[in-house]
Order: sequence, then C-alpha cells, then structure tokens
Amino acid sequence: MAFSKKVVAICSSPRSGMGGDKSLTERLLKLFLQGLSPKECRIFYPHKMDIAYCRGCLACWFETPGECYHRDDMTKIYKKIKEAELIILASPLYVDGFSAQLKTVLDRCIAMVDPLIVIDEQGHCRHKIMLPPGKKAMLIAVCGFSELDNFTQMRGHFTAICRNFSWQEAGKILVPASALGFIPDLYSRKFAAVKKAGEEYATKGSISSGVLQQISEEIMEPSEYREVVNPFFEKLRRRADY
Repeated sequence: MAFSKKVVAICSSPRSGMGGDKSLTERLLKLFLQGLSPKECRIFYPHKMDIAYCRGCLACWFETPGECYHRDDMTKIYKKIKEAELIILASPLYVDGFSAQLKTVLDRCIAMVDPLIVIDEQGHCRHKIMLPPGKKAMLIAVCGFSELDNFTQMRGHFTAICRNFSWQEAGKILVPASALGFIPDLYSRKFAAVKKAGEEYATKGSISSGVLQQISEEIMEPSEYREVVNPFFEKLRRRADY
C-alpha cells in the first residue's frame, strides 16, 4: 500500500548520495522509504547543494518577508517543505548533535517563520508559523558509539524543532553502534525492522513501540563493541598508511 501523502527527506550525511552503501544514514532512510512506498518523495543531499550559512541579517523577516537574502539551492528545499506532509530529517550523530549540513538547512528555515511572537498551548513563546498546518516530522539517525543514550541531545533538539515549527513528531528511528552496520548480516534484523517501520507508518500512520525498540536496541556491551570495532578501524588506518 503506497503512502499517498507528499514526503521530503533531508539526508545530511556527507557520505550519502554517492551510490553504494557508504552512508548508513542513507541506507536506513532508503529502507524506511521502501517500506513507506510514498507516492511522491524528494530526497535532498545538502552537502551536494549550494546552501549558504544563515547570516542572521533578518532580511527574511523585515525586508523581504518569507524570502531569504541568499538566492541559492535552499529555495528548492523551501518549496518541498511547504508542500510536504511528512518531513524526514536524516543525520549521523556528530559531536552530540546533527551534522553541520542539516543544521545549516534548519537555520535557514527561519525564513519560514514570522517574527511576531505567539504563545502556544503550553504557555511558551514561539514564532508565528507561515507554513500550512498538519505537517509531521521524523528523525532517522545513527551513532558511532554503542549506547542509545548518546542520542539524548539530538532527541531533545528534534523535539524542540518540532515544537517551534508546529510539526507533529512522527517517530525517531535511532541506531547506535553504527560501525556494526557495515559488517555483513550483523544488522539484518534491524534493517528489516526499519523497512517494517515504513510499512507500519504507511498503513497505520504510526510506528509500533516494538518495532522502534528492535531498531534502537543495544546489541553489544561497550567492552564487546570496542573489541569488535577497533580491529576494523585499525585495518582502515593501516590501509590509509599505504
């Protein structure tokens, strides 16, 4: 059953969009989309686009409302975010947060809010949103450490973003111990669960807690993970020395 609503995905791993399985972030995103089978989906790879940093000039608020000072590839992303009903943010965990590529896109999204402050249902200050209502957002992320709690800051950031843009959280697909994803068959059950998550969301509009738990469960103790991963990294380091 195809997902009939429009989807936009921001795949912010610098190793994505180059073919093969070089990016685990991209692999998970595509597995989820396979299960979701959206009728219309656009994937953006920010690292391959001309997207300048936000310069904080606030021209998008007071000089050309809704239009950023920069005239670059971000205009393509603005258009698809405005049209989409499901927004997927896919990122590796870099220094406890989103990749710089995704953060740059999110910073530039200030052009889609109004400077006027409103008070939300929780009595919290927000900016007035200039986007169509009813949008949902999903987070897909991987982490190089083995413990799930490494996602704590990113999860909080994602929740704050959803509140500020009035997006409903659709789910968080989080995979720790990402180095294991490149070992043949070790993560086959997780990969199948990510695809199933897409299927569930397409048919039910949500992902079951059991599937999310299977995706995010820690499958190795830190000491065991170290013993498995370090030889792999040492091999890569020796290869680079040649």
